[in-house]
Amino acid sequence: MFRSNSDPPTFGGGSTVPVATYLLTIVVLSGLVLVSPSASPPPLLGTAWGVFLVALALGASKIEAVDPWSIFPSVRTLAPVVVTLGAFWAAYNLVAVGLAAGGVSGFEAAPSSVAAHPLRYLAVLFGSVLFTAIPEESLFRAYLQEKFVSLAGGRSRRAVVTGIGIAAVLFALFHLPRWFLASGHGIGAALVTRLLGLLLIGLTYGIVYALTGNLWLVALFHATMNHPPFLVTVSYPPDLHLFVGAVESVAIVAVVYVAVRVVDPDGAAIGRFQRRASSAPGE
Repeated sequence: MFRSNSDPPTFGGGSTVPVATYLLTIVVLSGLVLVSPSASPPPLLGTAWGVFLVALALGASKIEAVDPWSIFPSVRTLAPVVVTLGAFWAAYNLVAVGLAAGGVSGFEAAPSSVAAHPLRYLAVLFGSVLFTAIPEESLFRAYLQEKFVSLAGGRSRRAVVTGIGIAAVLFALFHLPRWFLASGHGIGAALVTRLLGLLLIGLTYGIVYALTGNLWLVALFHATMNHPPFLVTVSYPPDLHLFVGAVESVAIVAVVYVAVRVVDPDGAAIGRFQRRASSAPGE
């Protein structure tokens, strides 16, 4: 089972809490970027930021009269999560090795840094899961997406799509302070490409969360997409990043959907999503 509870959360407030929560996030992030404009903030600052995001998601849920700890699924759900994630990356690596063997540009048969230094990679991945992926997914998927689904109706396909879309847009815009303040980039084609890529991956994480309701799964996908566990050297040309991202997104959703069907052949794991996705009369 991917989800411990198939019932959607019932929020007690209107739109003020999510709007205030998001604006506070952007203000605090902008301040941190100005204090530490480097690409990788100091460990202590990164830890504090992760704790802040989790506390913000829990606090907003508490204000909304939702049990804050319901955000986190049972540890028992980790088994299907790990199997699903492993299946995706095993297939991805198999394709990468085949392309490298075929001499396709961007793929080399030489061992990647992950294969050469697995312990160092696991340490980086652990830090990413704990202080980046879980905090961001707690806020954007477990709270904001669920809240906007609820505001949009909560039971219709349109509500689910609306919630996923709004959370994905907010997730993309969330990266702008670092783009402008830390990286010093301006407005142009590169920004459009960056935002489209972030929107795409935000939509992907949103769909995964809608299908499974499992924070561990979406956070692990988030962390491993940030730090891909490739066994061979992979380097995509910049002009192909958006296309590759689209292929990856389709593959992630497909693997998760199949995994949900295998784990819960009766549809229990996605029962909540199906109830939401059933069109309202007249739709």
